[in-house]
Amino acid sequence: MTQDSRSKMVRSAAALISARGVNATTFSEVLDESGAPRGSIYHHFPDGKSQLAEEAIRWTSERVLAAQRACPARTPSGILECFIGLWRRVVETSGATAGCVVAGVAVDTIARTDTMETVRSTFQAWVALLAEQLTESGLPKERAATLALTTLAGMEGALILCRAEGNVKPLDAVALELLRLVPAEPRRKTR
Repeated sequence: MTQDSRSKMVRSAAALISARGVNATTFSEVLDESGAPRGSIYHHFPDGKSQLAEEAIRWTSERVLAAQRACPARTPSGILECFIGLWRRVVETSGATAGCVVAGVAVDTIARTDTMETVRSTFQAWVALLAEQLTESGLPKERAATLALTTLAGMEGALILCRAEGNVKPLDAVALELLRLVPAEPRRKTR
């Protein structure tokens, strides 16, 4: 039961932060959203909001990494389509009101903190996985790394624009341009 309350608070914090940012998300809202008992927030998160935000980032990151690892595509364009699809679902299921939890923490956090290190390592893990998948699909390693970073930056920017516009059109535009950067078919590796 105790672990269930903690998990619910982390999930609720992730949802609220993705829609409001970390500074605009209060403990009271997390408790209301999660249905957790009032005294449980400081029991589970004695270091306060930064600890809760870091846990929300980790929870989100695990889901993003698991979904991308499950991507069946073996072409550069297919790999990017899987990653883009993750963010499209965020926009569509939220009615274009939510963005990325990690970005929601990044914009509200002082640069040299443990929380910002969690942000940094999360983004690095996402880029590393994308780069690895793109390399395995036949792209040169350096090109794959640059394209992975460009894809993440494009998606994060697109999410912000989707919230501002209230629709998925900015993500569609960015996705179209990203997909133009890669071949549809894998390159054959020479022996």
